[in-house]
Amino acid sequence: MNKPYISAEAILELFRTTVEDGAIQPAATDALHWLAAFLARERSTMSADDWDGLVRLGAQLWRAQEAWDGTPRMR
Repeated sequence: MNKPYISAEAILELFRTTVEDGAIQPAATDALHWLAAFLARERSTMSADDWDGLVRLGAQLWRAQEAWDGTPRMR
């Protein structure tokens, strides 16, 4: 099945509207766990640049969650 093309601009708009909806912070923990599982599962299929980008994204989610609840995540 072919997936339709979606532009980077459309994805950025999706990110922006999700933030405006205000439901992003409580979901950050779920997103962080999902991303960790995805990276563990798909590591062998990724380029180094994809890996680095997603790890940096995970770091931002980690930082956002710490800021939201005021406590450091597991260390």
